[in-house]
Amino acid sequence: MPYEGGNKYEEGFCGCAGTKPVDFTEKVKECNVSADEQPELQNWPIQLKLIGTGGAYLNDVDILLAADCTAFSAVGFHGRFIKGKKVIIGCPKLDNAQQYFEQLTGIFKDYSIKSVSVVRMEVPCCGGLAYITQQAIKNSGKDIPYSEVVIGVKGTSKRRHGTDDT
Repeated sequence: MPYEGGNKYEEGFCGCAGTKPVDFTEKVKECNVSADEQPELQNWPIQLKLIGTGGAYLNDVDILLAADCTAFSAVGFHGRFIKGKKVIIGCPKLDNAQQYFEQLTGIFKDYSIKSVSVVRMEVPCCGGLAYITQQAIKNSGKDIPYSEVVIGVKGTSKRRHGTDDT
């Protein structure tokens, strides 16, 4: 599905309830877990293919664009990477890279994005997520701050690029 721009799903949502845009930034902090295990997710859906044209919850925010495998590989993912950001996940090897480029370009054009942080794995195919994101930022015509963290296959942070402190 090519990116169609705008806030298509904001009014009269139609479709699978699991893909309805939800912003739960003002979440209840009554979980009986340690601070390291505190859930930090603020939006749904998170899969780039399901976000479609985006939603108002993507306006004036910091975005975490994470490769699918990273949350399972990096210890303390929520506290280290998600906190305070809207999450988008994807896999450029298993999904359509051109669709990712078009969707991200549209989201970056249509919404006021404060920053984009990419968290990806060290494997070569995962580098495509960083490349696609950087090209989409460039294609949007905006100067959006970009940072990148590379996670090793054993879960350790290998490299950091950009201005993000994660």
